[in-house]
Amino acid sequence: MDVQLSDILNCIENGDLFLWSLQWITAIGKPGDEEVLSFEKSVNRSSIGLLYSWRELLDLANRFYQIIELLVCGDQHPMSLRRYEYDEEMNLRCDYVFELVDSSYWLVSSNDESAILRMQRELAGVSVC
Repeated sequence: MDVQLSDILNCIENGDLFLWSLQWITAIGKPGDEEVLSFEKSVNRSSIGLLYSWRELLDLANRFYQIIELLVCGDQHPMSLRRYEYDEEMNLRCDYVFELVDSSYWLVSSNDESAILRMQRELAGVSVC
């Protein structure tokens, strides 16, 4: 995969104005990172995901050797950062939603038009639906 989470995050201005929730992750740790499985369990079993600041999210994006599946939501309103029954509702309520599907492709939803335009310009293979 050519596009990493850090590439997507680099297209966002003022990410520090939002709160971020890691809702789901399946990843392979870097050598010596033996805590990946317990980290995955804590994220995937949590009721609202794990909350992150922008700086923490940027650090997380570089923690793993490979991310296989991922779901991250960002919003200015903490109440919007929860698990949703339907993706459509999540995409409508959250300012940002990034989902990596089976290490194959990203689904990105955002009302931030400048970030979407930047992704189209700077990231390979972006198409808008």
